[in-house]
Amino acid sequence: MGKGSNDATLLQSETMVRKVDSAASLEVLNNMNEAIVRRSQSQRIDDLQQLNRKGKFDGAIATFVQAFGGSKPITSILISNNGLAAVKFIRSVRGFSLKNLGDERAISLVAMATPEDMRVGAEHIRMADQIVEVPGGSNNNNYANVRLIVEVAQQQKVDAVWPGWGHASEYPDLPAALKAAGIVFLGPPSEPMAALGDKVGSTILAQAAKVPTLGWSGSNIAVSYEECKGVIPEDVYRKACISDGDEAAKICDQIGYPIMLKASWGGGGKGIRKVLDGKNVSNIFKQVQAEVPGSPIFAMKLAPRSRHLEVQLLADVHGNVCAVYSRDCSVQRRHQKIVEEAPAFGISKEFQAALHRSAIEAARAVGYENAGTVEFLVDADTWEFYFMEMNTRLQVEHPVSESVTNVDLVELQLRVAAGEELPLSQEDVKCDGHAVEVRLYAENPKKDFLPATGDLLRLRVPEGTREFELTDGVRVDSGVREGDSVTDYYDPMIAKMITKGEDRADAMGKMRRALGDLHIADLPNNVSFLRDILKHDKFLEGDFDTNFIPKHSSELFEEPSGEEKGRRAALALALRCALEQSGSKDSAWGRSDGFRGAGLSYVRQIEVGLEDEEVEEVEVEYLRQGGGVRMVDGGEVARILSLSSGSEFEAEVGGEMIRGEVVMSPGSIHVWTASGERFIASFPSPDHEDVEDGSSSVTSPMPGRVVQVFKKDGDEVKKGDPILAIEAMKMELLVSATTTGVLSGLKVSKDSKVGEGAVLAYIVDPAAAA
Repeated sequence: MGKGSNDATLLQSETMVRKVDSAASLEVLNNMNEAIVRRSQSQRIDDLQQLNRKGKFDGAIATFVQAFGGSKPITSILISNNGLAAVKFIRSVRGFSLKNLGDERAISLVAMATPEDMRVGAEHIRMADQIVEVPGGSNNNNYANVRLIVEVAQQQKVDAVWPGWGHASEYPDLPAALKAAGIVFLGPPSEPMAALGDKVGSTILAQAAKVPTLGWSGSNIAVSYEECKGVIPEDVYRKACISDGDEAAKICDQIGYPIMLKASWGGGGKGIRKVLDGKNVSNIFKQVQAEVPGSPIFAMKLAPRSRHLEVQLLADVHGNVCAVYSRDCSVQRRHQKIVEEAPAFGISKEFQAALHRSAIEAARAVGYENAGTVEFLVDADTWEFYFMEMNTRLQVEHPVSESVTNVDLVELQLRVAAGEELPLSQEDVKCDGHAVEVRLYAENPKKDFLPATGDLLRLRVPEGTREFELTDGVRVDSGVREGDSVTDYYDPMIAKMITKGEDRADAMGKMRRALGDLHIADLPNNVSFLRDILKHDKFLEGDFDTNFIPKHSSELFEEPSGEEKGRRAALALALRCALEQSGSKDSAWGRSDGFRGAGLSYVRQIEVGLEDEEVEEVEVEYLRQGGGVRMVDGGEVARILSLSSGSEFEAEVGGEMIRGEVVMSPGSIHVWTASGERFIASFPSPDHEDVEDGSSSVTSPMPGRVVQVFKKDGDEVKKGDPILAIEAMKMELLVSATTTGVLSGLKVSKDSKVGEGAVLAYIVDPAAAA
C-alpha cells in the first residue's frame, strides 16, 4: 500500500492545458493580468534564440552522459512544481549546463503555471524556457495531479519530469505512469517509492533489514522486499495498523505512553498527534483520521527526549549508494522542522558511521535509486537510534548538506536519472565546516504559528547574500520577490536562509546576524522567533531535542518589559508624526485631518497597538519645543532627527540615539533598528468603529477552506464547542464558540473559502434568538 495520487476530475485536454512559449507569450500573460512581470528586451531575445536551439545540444548531452556510464540523455524537462522548488531546480540545471555543456540553456526547461502563479508573475515562470498553463485552485488540480502531469509531459514531448518536494513528489503512480509513457522520472522508481514512502510499509521493511525501530503497533512484523516484491501482503499490512478508536486505546496501553498516533500518508505536521495517557485516545484517533482521510493509521512509542537526525542518500542504477552526511532537524513546531543543521551536532564519528550504515542498508534492501532521506529518532538519554521513515524525494532542508559537502544534489538527481554512475564514492564525500538553515514562514508564532497570506511589501536580504549558490557566507533560496504574494493554496514558506561557518558557533553567529539584517513586511513572520532560538543558551550548548520549543516557550515567547513597550510606542508615534508632517503622498497618514499643530504644541487622541496586543487609545502631546512626541500619561520624549525618502531614520528616544528603517503599510508601520530590534505598530483608520449589538462574532483565524461543519444555524452552543474546521497550508484548525448561546447567521458550508478575520457566524443570547 502507498500514497494515492489524489487526481481531480480532468477536463478535455484542449481546454485544460494550454502551451505558452515564453518567447511569444507576453501578450497572453499581460491580458490575464497587468501585474504580470514583463521580461526585459534582452530576455525576449534570449527566448527567441532558445527556440532555435532545439536539438543543437543533443549530441553534446549524449556524449557527456555516455562518458559517465549513462544511457538516457535528457535534453528537456518538465518541472511539475512551483515556487522555491522550481526556482532551485532551474538554477541547478542551468549551472550544470553552463559548466559541462557550455550553454546554460542547453537543456530546455518547461514549467507548469497556474493562473494564480501567472497573476503574481511567479519567479519560476520568469525563469523557465517555456510555460504550460494549467488549472488553478488547490494542488489536486495541478501540481499534485498525476494524470495532468503525465499528459502535459506527453504534449510537450519532454524527456523527463522533475517533481521537486511536496505535491506529487511521493505519489508512486507518477513514476509508474511516466515509465509507461517512456518518460524519465527524476526520482526513485515506483516500487521502492511505494514501499518506503509509506510509513507503515517502510517500517516493516526496515525491521526485515535489521534496522532498529521503536516499539509500535507493527512490532515483530517483518517482510523483506525480495519476499514481497515491494508489495506487502494486505493481511500483513493491516496487522500493523489500527482500525478504530477502541483498538487504538488497547494498542497504546500495550506499547506504553507517551505514544504518537500517525497517519501513514501524513507529512509536514499533518496526521500526527501525541498521546500522553489513555484518557482521550479515541478522540485523538479521530482527529488523525480527519486530517488525512483514508490513510492507514499506526501507533509508535514516543521517546520523551529525542533528537531528529537524518541521513541524505544518493543512489544510482548501478547499485552504488552514498551517504551525503547527517542532518539534525530536532527544532520543530507543529511537528514540522524550522531549524536544520549539518552535520548533526555532538555525535561521535562512530555514531555517525552507524547512522550512515543503517540508512544505506535500508536503501539497498529495496533497490533504491536517486535522492532520498532516511530519518531516525535518537534517544537523547541512551543515544540509541531508531528508524522513523524514509522520504523518497529531495528534502526541503537539503541545502545544508550541499553546503558542507560542496555537492549539488539536484544536479546529481539529473545525472543519476540519465543512468550515469555516481561521480563520487563514499570516500569522496568530505564534511567541510558546519551549516545551518532556517525556514522563513509567513506565520504568527505568538498565535500558535497561524499561517498568513498577503503581499510582500518588503523582502530585503542581507547585503552580499547569494541565491541558490554554495557559499561560505549567507545563502537564500526563495521562490518569491519583493512585491510578490503568499497565497493559501501552498505552504506559507517565504524562503530558506542558509549560513556556513568554520564550526557550529561560527555558522550560528552568521545566521543571527543575517536574521538581524533581514527585512520582511507586510506579513506576520517568524524571523524574530528564529533569532530567539539561535541565541538561546541551551540551543547553543547543544542541549535540545524535539520538545525544545514547548520546553522553553516562556523564554522564546517572552514579552518586552513595560518600559520597552513604552519606548517602542513613543518611537512609533514619533515616526507617525514625522510621516504626517512630511505630507508625502505615499504616507498612509500624509493627509490633512485638522490635527497638525502648525508649530504649536497640542494633545491628540490616537489608537495604537504594538505587535499582537489590543489597540489602545492614548493621549499624545505633540511638542512645540524641538519637535517630537510624548504620551501624556508618562513615557519618554521621542524625536525623529532625520527621515530619508529611502525610509532610513535617526531618532532620539529618552536621550538614546536610534538608527533604523521604517516601512509603511495601510494602518501600520514596520520598524527595524540598527541593533537588530524589530516591531510593528498598528494605527486603525480614523473611521474605525466597533459595533456592539449584544452578539459575539465567530471569526476565521486564518484564510483557508472549510473542511468540516459541526453545527447549524439555530443550534445551542457552549463556550469551547467546535463549530467548524478550516484547513490551509498544511494546517487544520478548529473554530470554536467564543461564548454560550445560539448560533446565528452561519453562511459557510464545506469547501467554502474564507479570509482571515472573516465573520463566519454570530452567537446570540437565547432570549434574543427566540
